[in-house]
Amino acid sequence: MGAMQSFPLRVRLPAESGFSLVELIITMVVMGIVVGGLANIFTSGERASADATARMQSQQRVRIAFDRLEYDARCASVATLLSSGAGVALTLPSQCDHASGNVVWCVSSGALLRYSSGTNCSGATQTYVTDVTSATPFSCNLPVAGGLPQLKVVLAVNSTTRTSDQTTATDYITMRNATSTGCS
Repeated sequence: MGAMQSFPLRVRLPAESGFSLVELIITMVVMGIVVGGLANIFTSGERASADATARMQSQQRVRIAFDRLEYDARCASVATLLSSGAGVALTLPSQCDHASGNVVWCVSSGALLRYSSGTNCSGATQTYVTDVTSATPFSCNLPVAGGLPQLKVVLAVNSTTRTSDQTTATDYITMRNATSTGCS
């Protein structure tokens, strides 16, 4: 008799559970879509939050500027529009307790500026609002017979390039020390 050949014994293991390569690829694709969607939602939320913060800050700066402008214009005896409404020169009489002489408010290079002297948009300045999109925010609202003139200010501000983020504020300021011809 000849020699016996030896064959290795194959041991069958209990049923192995696992994933095939196709199942793993499909799972990874689905997870990628879900994670991509979540990242998009997170990014959109961050952008919306930043836009809301920028709008709120713009509105706050406009309110502060209007408060100061109202303080000047209410006391002014004369308001002279400059450059078709891009600015206004206010003449403050000596009875004004915060200032006297001339104060000029102008929109220049996208900013609302206050000049503490002079009759035009030059000299020492203080910036109140940036990102101004209205080129000529100042106009006179002439009174009815016997009334006091009003300085009308329509200020549009946009800190982004999207029109949906624009803030617009309008103010009518009655000039208490002016005559009916005090705004021109």
